Amino acid sequence: MTTVATAPQDIPARRKVLLVEDSPLVAMSLETLFEDMEWEMEGPAVRLDEALALAEATDADIALLDVNLDGEMSWAVADRLKARGIPFVFATGYDGDSVLPEAHGGAPFVSKPFQIAELEQLLRVMVGDEA
Repeated sequence: MTTVATAPQDIPARRKVLLVEDSPLVAMSLETLFEDMEWEMEGPAVRLDEALALAEATDADIALLDVNLDGEMSWAVADRLKARGIPFVFATGYDGDSVLPEAHGGAPFVSKPFQIAELEQLLRVMVGDEA
């Protein structure tokens, strides 16, 4: 009797999100969101130098960037991600339209505190997943 090997089912790769966030409480709630979405989280990067290193090395599908990392703005991280073709969303407690520099004007942003359903929908749309 011969057995026929079957090809393994194509298992879709999990999405990966790079998180740049200096608030432990916010990072924990986002980690829960990403787990619920069945996405893998890289980070959180809490300092600018750490975020820049991750932005250079990551293979993430998307990034969520806190605008202000303990007094340092995350623009250089966004620049690095943009150069690598990795989409990103800014997160800010400020008015995003007024705080974003010209180089990132029109970039997507979410306001803190987050509306979790809206954030999930935005992230899924930006990576081409159905919400």
